[in-house]
Amino acid sequence: MQGDKVRRMKKTEYTSSQLPSPEEKRAELYSEKLDDYELPEFSREVPVSSKRTQRGKTVTVEYEWNTSDAPSIKVKKIDFCDNEALEALFRIAARDGADSISFKYNSITYILRKTTREIAHALFDSYRSAKGALEGVIGYLRTVAGSYYVISKACHTAWAFDRRIAKGDINYLDVDSLDDKAKSRLVELISEKLADLHSSNTILGRFTLNNVLLCGEDMVLSDLRKARVSRKPLFVVEEFKSALQYLFAIGVAGREDIYLSIAYYATKNEKSCEEWYKDKTGKKALDSFDVVTSLEEDVYN
Repeated sequence: MQGDKVRRMKKTEYTSSQLPSPEEKRAELYSEKLDDYELPEFSREVPVSSKRTQRGKTVTVEYEWNTSDAPSIKVKKIDFCDNEALEALFRIAARDGADSISFKYNSITYILRKTTREIAHALFDSYRSAKGALEGVIGYLRTVAGSYYVISKACHTAWAFDRRIAKGDINYLDVDSLDDKAKSRLVELISEKLADLHSSNTILGRFTLNNVLLCGEDMVLSDLRKARVSRKPLFVVEEFKSALQYLFAIGVAGREDIYLSIAYYATKNEKSCEEWYKDKTGKKALDSFDVVTSLEEDVYN
């Protein structure tokens, strides 16, 4: 009976981690100490020159600026996919150095995440064609001040639990506004996307609801700055376990949600789960029930 419930995923449309305490998690979730990044469109300053080059499907535009103390983001160099209309993006009305930013350009909402040059380049190279579980990284830029930002594109009309990026087509969603049915569906979506991601032996790094971007009845995992290929298959299972512990701690996942998510995940990542069980117990699992039961016990411990 439980297996039937796992396979028959419910549908609810959204219309509107090593765990700190629940209070600390909520503080992080709601981003109460937000970056003061929004700036008015007060500057008419433009670059003095620009240079465009293209290599394969990557367009690069470099800008030269006069010296200025304006705090807004001024693009020194930007690399992006050739099917994106970002050639004239040279300034953003946000404070240079802010961690997470969203803005609207040419009627499209984009998200900037501050990172390092190496990570920005690696994410663009690895996830520019991302589909399914992950948001697509469509470019990255370096500012005049030396900051690096990776660029992703939001789906049209999205919802996020991170206030910092709730702008343009991205609406803020308060998790406490969701009823039990919607919370269960959210847990299912997260489990599906993590199972999909982990099937390629890739981990997100550290999951919170700030990694969730809802798009109608679907979602993508957002903010890939800590994503990496796992050295051992059992690490992906540990990340999934930590995600469930987090969702349980903040009151999103109930015990039935936990069981169904584990059962679903164990069928999608059977080999990794069996390795996790063997590493934990020192013996081979007799069947999937052994794995599911052991993983469920670990979530509550």
